[in-house]
Amino acid sequence: MAEENSANDTQIKLPQNKLPWIIGAIVLLVAGWFSYKALISSVEDYKVTLVDAPKQVESNAIGTFTWRVDGPPTTINHTSVHLGTTSNLGDLGKEVKPADTKYTEMVSDFANGNYNIPLQFVGNIKMMGVGKYYFRVHASVKDKNYWSDEYSLDVVKATTVSGEYRVTLLYPPKSVALNVLPKDIKDATMGGVVNFTWRLDGPPATINHTAVHFGLVSNPGILGQETVPADTKYTDMVTDFAKGNYNIPLQFVGNTKITTAGTYYFRAHAMVAGKNIWTDEFSFTAK
Repeated sequence: MAEENSANDTQIKLPQNKLPWIIGAIVLLVAGWFSYKALISSVEDYKVTLVDAPKQVESNAIGTFTWRVDGPPTTINHTSVHLGTTSNLGDLGKEVKPADTKYTEMVSDFANGNYNIPLQFVGNIKMMGVGKYYFRVHASVKDKNYWSDEYSLDVVKATTVSGEYRVTLLYPPKSVALNVLPKDIKDATMGGVVNFTWRLDGPPATINHTAVHFGLVSNPGILGQETVPADTKYTDMVTDFAKGNYNIPLQFVGNTKITTAGTYYFRAHAMVAGKNIWTDEFSFTAK
């Protein structure tokens, strides 16, 4: 009889002993699910980054912005720099659309289209009113809004005289490193890439040529509007915008490859309405 009661007690207690195991299994499943969701969310996360933007722009001139959209490969239909004269402080969540902000203008180059990301973008906008502007980079990815931090720039009164054109070199390079292959390879120098950024300001017009002209011999002094590139000692040029149709005011970015060591002298140049517009001379070393 006692043995029979003991067996019954064991049968009754077994389900109770299993209960903690069942609860533990449920907890593990729930924790695993949330860990999986967090992992997927992390893997699919996207980020927008401001790469370059002006600190100051003259009124009625072009502001050029460079930004990136990074994350898993996908296609997006909209990314831009949104800006305005009223600040939007704090973080902007993924549910915040541009229409929900105080930004009233945007860089329209990639506002509507099909763009395969990750990708770097360069866009322009004409800045009109004088004052401080606040801006953020934005991208719409899979129905979510991704924003950068907020930045600002100043739009100042134009200093260019009416009817006058001016070319300006921005961030002129100081040096370039030449990549070298093993010595047993003929013509071992691979060369180094030099980047130039320059602006052409003045009344709206269409031009057919602008470039950075450079060479190993200096051409000091002021180059007048009658001085064409062929009259100088510069032997090479950045060819990206040497021939075409370009609506100015506009900012240009071009590259060239240097294969020979030495000191190079250079100027930005543009042909506008039959006149040659030159910057001062700069130099960089290649070694």
